[in-house]
Amino acid sequence: IEDRLSITAEFYTLNNTQANSAKYILLSSEQFSQTIVFDLFPSPLIQTCTLTLKALALSKSFRFLGVWFCLSASSRFVHDQSTSMVKDMAALLSPKKLLAQHVAYLYNVVLLPRLEFRLQTTLFAESTINRIVSPMLSLIRQKAGLASVTPLSALFTLLPFSIQQAFGQFLSSHVASWQKIFFHPSYKNFANYMITYLQGFLDCDACPSSIDLEPWSHTFSLRTHSLFNSLLFSSRLNITWSLLFRPPRKDLRLAIPLWSILPKDLFISMKNVRKRFCTRFLAQLVTPCGSRLLSWKDLRFLKRVSNKGSVPAWFNYLFNLIVISNSLSFFVLPQFRIPNSHTVASISCIDISQNYLFNPQWAISFNRITNSFLVGRVIITYPAPRNEALISHWIASSVDDLLSDFTACQGCASAIPRSSTSKTLIKRYPSEKCFSYVALSTLIRYPTKPRTYIHADTRSVLLSASLGYAKSLLLFHLFALVRPLPMNKQVPGISDIQLPSSVSTFYIDGSFLPLSSHSIPLMAYAWTAINSDGFILKSHYNIIPSLFPSALRSEIFALLHGLDSLPQNSKITVATDCAQLISLWSTYMDTPFIPKMLKESNHLLWFSVQAIISQKSLEVTLIEVPAHADDSLNNHVDDLAKAAHTDSHLSLQSPALLAPCILQFNSLPVDMNIRKFIGDIFDAKNLLTLALLPRFNLNSSISNIDWACTKFCFNNKKLFISYRNGRSEFCAFRIKILLDMLLTLTTLQKRKPHVYDTSWLCPQCNSSPETLDHLWTCPYILPEFSPFNTFKTLLLDLQTVYLDKFLFATPLISLPDFFVAEFMAIDCWDCDPPSPFCLRLARGLIPISLTGFLGTYFSSSIIRSILDAPLHDFHFDLYVQIWLCRSVFFHHWESAQGITNKMKSSAIGPSPISHPSSQISPEFSTPSLATASLDSWVSWVSFYIIRGGSWISHLDFWRRLTVQPLLRISFW
Repeated sequence: IEDRLSITAEFYTLNNTQANSAKYILLSSEQFSQTIVFDLFPSPLIQTCTLTLKALALSKSFRFLGVWFCLSASSRFVHDQSTSMVKDMAALLSPKKLLAQHVAYLYNVVLLPRLEFRLQTTLFAESTINRIVSPMLSLIRQKAGLASVTPLSALFTLLPFSIQQAFGQFLSSHVASWQKIFFHPSYKNFANYMITYLQGFLDCDACPSSIDLEPWSHTFSLRTHSLFNSLLFSSRLNITWSLLFRPPRKDLRLAIPLWSILPKDLFISMKNVRKRFCTRFLAQLVTPCGSRLLSWKDLRFLKRVSNKGSVPAWFNYLFNLIVISNSLSFFVLPQFRIPNSHTVASISCIDISQNYLFNPQWAISFNRITNSFLVGRVIITYPAPRNEALISHWIASSVDDLLSDFTACQGCASAIPRSSTSKTLIKRYPSEKCFSYVALSTLIRYPTKPRTYIHADTRSVLLSASLGYAKSLLLFHLFALVRPLPMNKQVPGISDIQLPSSVSTFYIDGSFLPLSSHSIPLMAYAWTAINSDGFILKSHYNIIPSLFPSALRSEIFALLHGLDSLPQNSKITVATDCAQLISLWSTYMDTPFIPKMLKESNHLLWFSVQAIISQKSLEVTLIEVPAHADDSLNNHVDDLAKAAHTDSHLSLQSPALLAPCILQFNSLPVDMNIRKFIGDIFDAKNLLTLALLPRFNLNSSISNIDWACTKFCFNNKKLFISYRNGRSEFCAFRIKILLDMLLTLTTLQKRKPHVYDTSWLCPQCNSSPETLDHLWTCPYILPEFSPFNTFKTLLLDLQTVYLDKFLFATPLISLPDFFVAEFMAIDCWDCDPPSPFCLRLARGLIPISLTGFLGTYFSSSIIRSILDAPLHDFHFDLYVQIWLCRSVFFHHWESAQGITNKMKSSAIGPSPISHPSSQISPEFSTPSLATASLDSWVSWVSFYIIRGGSWISHLDFWRRLTVQPLLRISFW
């Protein structure tokens, strides 16, 4: 190093340049950083003869040519970098005079993309990501004027400026990346390698995408594995992967799970073995032939159990349970034998990369003629045509196969004459006297440590694995049935129609009936095949399942079904009146694979079209037929597509997709941009988490709230920007009254009972505790100035504004004469005394009774647009006329009670974060686990796929929502 540094210093001097030695990277294998002084060679070109550099510790990361490296090969440095990035940005923005929406913008647009780039090959668990980004979320709370215990679900759902969920964005990025790898033709070998590698790591014959990965979720080496975590975390969202280039799942029951044969206490006692070594099946504890239990020594060598401590109780119990009594070779009872297709066989072949050279390696061979085994050291290998190896002969010291002691054979009948042995060989290995030539096809590496050497005086050696295990491994290699190679999954044909080769032209059309007139959208397709003479050879029409329904999807399926009906090597012209179909065809079908295609809706259908064209060697040309141009054939196929909706004899046809990677949600194919789809899932989960907070469920059911309309009224960005530049005080006020987190006296009494006496009542009326509901119903000392009168006036004004707007809106059906009377009779307008629904409306929770009544006469978009702005004004009037006045009065009341700012900021006395009335402690207000029935976010997203539109438009399932421990979902 000193020589190179000296040359470098001379080079810089000759070129009249200087180098910043502080940017030099010096690597070290030491655990701690240290300072190294290098003595440069004396030279007239070097002014300073020493150079001091600080060597990086083994665990430190460094950047070289734009890439980050870490000598310890740990992902910890990625975690540390990500944490540092978040903390640095939070520290930078904290003292700045920025609004919450400005901080949220920087968080979404600047920080998250940088973190996504840093984590593009490392995917941490949700809890880890939460801890990494928590400083920025705390800063957003602070800038928005919200308490530190505000539920994150409220932060993601209620704020009028969007805050992206970090884990959802990172997960969608990894899923999209692996989706692209599995689709891209150039990455096919890499995709197969990664799946095969993961399959081998898990010791299973099944494709990792088709099995439950939860048992391996705590394996340390997989905690940040991108592919494993992408499969695992997406499965927790009900997303499954179907890969056509891997075999289907094999039934692992034949491997006999250990929990099924061990007592519960013993199974629990092997927790560390399951966690660290993924040992969960009996198949992992038996020989490759499946008929013998491995010894504890062999299991230690194979790293399926810990190499420390004595034999545990669970293994002794297993031995007594499954091994035949008095069996010296540990043969198991017939009912516990494992098929060799489910056992684990880690076979290493002989290294033949150094033919004709001395390359000692321990091996075992089987002679088919004498039915005998030969253990020894391969000395030299010879390539074709000989395909032989010169091997020394070692004899087992005992007839017990469970031992692994061997002594050098001093000569036997199978040995080659000593005169034909190389003198160099005799000198190099004087302790070995017996050598033989063995065919390479009968040899495998003996399972032992890689550095098991012998010396000149060595007469015996102890190998790592027992002779019995080595024999079983070799016999499995030579005689076990060959496992079938992964074959492409045979996909059933899309069409059962076979057209003649005379077809020259197709007319295709699709028909789409939207949701407004049916319970679900209806899609149908039709095509007509024509020969070169213009005669119709065949016409066909049918209906298709409602999945991401659209007119374009029905057109693509018509094309897909028609092409699959053609014979091989056909040349066809397809006529359609869908300009969008032709545009997408020219973009994606006439060019090689474009990753951008995966962001398009219906990309699975497009890949299926591409696969059919490739398999059948079709030559396809698309031409556009002007719509409504009185083309008889186009009109004919259009009539057929429409007729499919009314034909009761048709059977629903599910498309057999031919894409190499199909993502499914709840068994429904996800034929859209997967990043947007996962984002929608997290939005739905956040809303469900918010709605399941007990504060909304104490006095009445959450099914009485229209959550879609409530979310819309709080998320209107245009309204937020246009009103007073989105001042944080009022924005925080709206969220606090909805969450019942306003700092009323009752809240302060529970948070700081050493400052606020728990016996104190409302300062304005001194008659009741000051809760959130009491704010609007307080009679005050002077009734004419009471907040209750103000509240009633504002609520009646809100009712009048709503009524006027709906009377002048465009209804779906004409309004009856009793519309006004029924509207005013809705229970949310009962304000003297206020009904529970009236108080909920004051908090911003839109009652389902209100939107349900209006839904009879108006569309949901009109209802939400009318309810939005007046509710915002109503809340602002409550904020100005009641809350601000009360705050001024309360401040003077605190001064009269002798309460100072120092007392309020003191930490003396208990200060649990409790909430008044409907509020709860923070550990319950932001639950880490929410239990809900399958009619929750899973149903919303499933109907989003089937019916189209947005997932939030399917929240009518709240009426059937029940809280029960059927599905455990991890939330923020």
